[in-house]
Amino acid sequence: MTELRKLFLADESTGRVAKLDDATDTIMTVGYEHHEIHSGSHYFVVGYQDLSINNVLQFTWQMPDTTKWIHWTWEISTESETLWQVYEGATINNALANAITPLNSNRNSANTSDTTMRYELHSNLAAADTDVTISANDLIESGISGSGRDAGNSVRSNEIVLDQNGLYVLRATANAAGFVNFNMQWYEHTDAS
Repeated sequence: MTELRKLFLADESTGRVAKLDDATDTIMTVGYEHHEIHSGSHYFVVGYQDLSINNVLQFTWQMPDTTKWIHWTWEISTESETLWQVYEGATINNALANAITPLNSNRNSANTSDTTMRYELHSNLAAADTDVTISANDLIESGISGSGRDAGNSVRSNEIVLDQNGLYVLRATANAAGFVNFNMQWYEHTDAS
């Protein structure tokens, strides 16, 4: 019976056999995103910023003009009421002050992200708009989090595949002073279609 199961679960191209758990006879696998971590194609940017009232924490994120597409998830948590927005297709008037180097989730990998991310803390919305021009049509996701006793948390757990060569703008605007934490995770996968 064991040989029959191995034959049935073998990969014809590599000859590798799927592993079974001894106790339950279930197939042992990892999910695709986890596979991308092992292959060195999964990246993250994590941090926090203390915002005064009306401050805008703004990110610009340029996607590569290749068939290596970005599959993105994120989480933002806020101490105080904060408006968060994600825009697609804006215009950069002035490059933001600070470059970000995304970290590879596989710390043994020398692979680097094909994206370009920058950020800046602006004193208010007018200052943020000076650096980046956006329109209402560019808004693809938004919300308000962080009011009351329990602060707030917003999560995009289902990945979004970002537009090839697209420019994205992420903003957190403080309606009240407080900390904002951000956790952006993505993998870079070449489209086969």
